[in-house]
Amino acid sequence: MAGGTTGGTGRLLTIDLPADPGRLAPTRERLRAWLQAQGVDEWDVETVLIATGEACANAIEHGYRFAPDGITTLRVELHDDRLEIEVRDHGGWRPTDGDDDGSDRGRGRLIMSRVMDEATIVGTPEGTCVRLVKHLTDR
Repeated sequence: MAGGTTGGTGRLLTIDLPADPGRLAPTRERLRAWLQAQGVDEWDVETVLIATGEACANAIEHGYRFAPDGITTLRVELHDDRLEIEVRDHGGWRPTDGDDDGSDRGRGRLIMSRVMDEATIVGTPEGTCVRLVKHLTDR
């Protein structure tokens, strides 16, 4: 079950996400409700959900290889004009081999970089941290 805390100012959301693909949809809905409660524009909400969903799904599949005891931490912080998002796992890091097999797999990085203003992925033997930044419209 996705747990989490909200910071005292209401501008921070943290969710611990088990490595269970069935937890992705409820986590997205929780994030959607929080973003809407913060007054984030619907276009920005949708783009953030796309990128964050990709990052969380990758952590579950690649970081933990669906191991049920793996926990991914989603941290979202709202600043005046931007959202900063971190998706952190403590699973294994698999470097990209650059091999394109022609399938639709492996598009997560491209999707994240296209819909967000910044998308950085840092992988180490101790896990992976995806950092996403979205400059908000209408703020």
